[in-house]
Amino acid sequence: MIINDLHREDNYQEYLRLRNDPNYTDVIFDDVSGGVSAVHRNHQFDSQIGAFGIKKGDYEKISVNILRERGHAVILESETAPDGIMSPDGFIDGIIMEIKAVEGQGKWAIKDKLHIATRQGASCVILYFHDKKLYSYERIEDGWFKYLNDQASQKYNHSIERVLCIVGEDIHEFSIP
Repeated sequence: MIINDLHREDNYQEYLRLRNDPNYTDVIFDDVSGGVSAVHRNHQFDSQIGAFGIKKGDYEKISVNILRERGHAVILESETAPDGIMSPDGFIDGIIMEIKAVEGQGKWAIKDKLHIATRQGASCVILYFHDKKLYSYERIEDGWFKYLNDQASQKYNHSIERVLCIVGEDIHEFSIP
């Protein structure tokens, strides 16, 4: 992402605001990219070990670092909610987002990640691929159309406006048809 001076200044002002807010920790401004990140004290990092022997919460941390280094403003918010209510991870560039790690090759994996993110109220879904071999544009496209079909058959309104895929250090934006 090429960041313009206005976006950089907005991110820097957000950095200053968050740095002075006692509810946020790990507030970082990237001088090179102009990106910013922060973590709310009540954000819950999943300690369960995933398929690659990594804590699932670490997928979020890796994703946030890569996004910040590319100039994005990524704020992980409190996930404290009443029982039965699923909350999103936070915001990317002011848009409600959810980070989902893709650990398997199943034909429904992408659709399921998108569906869960929708139930959590996300408008942007970040799909993190720790194993680069699990990513392909065709796989994302197939999952997207399965998601749309599922949403239509269930009479849900989909709210996803943006899908970003993190593959290694690269970010690929899926163009929503």
